[in-house]
Amino acid sequence: MQPYLFPYLGYFQLISAADEFWLLDDVQFIQQGWMHRNRLLVGGQEFLFTIPVNKHPRMDLICNKTFGHAAVLALEKLRKTIVSSYAKAPYVSLATDLVAAVAEHITDADKPADFTDTTCFALERTCAALGINTVIRRTSDLSLDPDLTGQARIIAACRAIGAESYVNMIGGKALYDGESFAKADISLWFLNPTLPEYPQGIAGFVPGLSILDAIAHVSADEISTMLTAAELIRA
Repeated sequence: MQPYLFPYLGYFQLISAADEFWLLDDVQFIQQGWMHRNRLLVGGQEFLFTIPVNKHPRMDLICNKTFGHAAVLALEKLRKTIVSSYAKAPYVSLATDLVAAVAEHITDADKPADFTDTTCFALERTCAALGINTVIRRTSDLSLDPDLTGQARIIAACRAIGAESYVNMIGGKALYDGESFAKADISLWFLNPTLPEYPQGIAGFVPGLSILDAIAHVSADEISTMLTAAELIRA
């Protein structure tokens, strides 16, 4: 999967379901995508936050993107927003500590911080807080043929690391076919995420928010149980 900063619960269900989780960072960065943004609740309403990346060149690989001073300022603003809007959440300090740690990681870099490295750091810190032990790696380290795209690129990555199975989100069902993977001696699986409701301090429930929302409201043990709620489907 592409590297996502503070993604939703389903992303961590996918990480938890794998022996190794590979960040697909040698493909194009999507400027208006969700890799560097997500949603929280502010005043009971959905609030979109964005952690800015370097803009030049606009069309570039994920592994070439970086975070700089603007990202540190955005993370500090995000931390303050969580402190204010989640003041009554029982575990708010865990959420703000994660945001602060990422800001510190960027600040400590001796040059603009690598996007994948920073996102990997954030994911590993979050996984540690949730009791997930999955190893996280990056596909840019595999030196795959740059002309390979889509399904062929995924199969090549699986072959390069000796994977016997590949698990993707259910949304990729139209992109990958089991026969092509079977010919490469790889079993193809899809994960159908399940997003259990939990108290958010509002009437009703808003699913699919950043994991920071769940971390602020729910204990790590409860989130650990939620991680096993997803359904694995073989292609």
